[in-house]
Amino acid sequence: MATVPRMPVYADVEDDVELLVPEEETVPEDDLHGILVDLIRAGLVARFADAADVAVFSRLAWFPDRQDTRIRLDPDVMVVRGRPPGHRKSYKAWMEDGVAPAVIIEVWSDQDTDADYRRRLDRALRHGVAEVVIVDPFAVGGVRVEHLRADGDRYRSVATTSSAERPVIMESLGISFAGGNELAVIEDGRRWPTTAEAFLLARSEAERADREAVRADHAAARAQQEAARADQEAARADRLAALLREAGVDLEA
Repeated sequence: MATVPRMPVYADVEDDVELLVPEEETVPEDDLHGILVDLIRAGLVARFADAADVAVFSRLAWFPDRQDTRIRLDPDVMVVRGRPPGHRKSYKAWMEDGVAPAVIIEVWSDQDTDADYRRRLDRALRHGVAEVVIVDPFAVGGVRVEHLRADGDRYRSVATTSSAERPVIMESLGISFAGGNELAVIEDGRRWPTTAEAFLLARSEAERADREAVRADHAAARAQQEAARADQEAARADRLAALLREAGVDLEA
């Protein structure tokens, strides 16, 4: 069974910059928002599991400006190229060679407004985010996905979909997003499993591996028993041959 490497712990060097807003903040979110964020984050971690220079985060505070630590962005999911994966308490640009996330993914909550997202997009553009994916699970007609790319002083809409048949292709991530009745993320022609599906699949694979191990143990035990019986038969044949020789029977005749 294929396994995803365990997320390493990133060696975050402490600095003396005072943060003027907290690194962690509890933000209420609806259940669907959390499910979709977890799905996207887990899939991207697996997608880049073999990459030593791609880090994927969700619900992580991003501080882009050492000179003004009142500025904090909170993307739902962000993909950072050129930085090692691993756990961080927050993403401080000055501790990360000034590297900004290459892609952020925002999942709308039912409490969010267009004005909220305009402010978030303005800040993301100002601090160097090249691409944005917006997932709106509450759009009329089903889940809506939009891909934006930085173009000068604004984001330009590259593609949008509310259909399962017309996915938005994200070449930079090697995946596609389809909308409609539910969000589907597609990689190499296959839909990513939901978090629950992935758990059930992993549990099923673990149970299958356990059954295979038990069968292998039983087969090894049977082989040992057969070998023991063969040894017993050989010993019995040797004893019989010895008795016959003692009785004067020529076994070579």
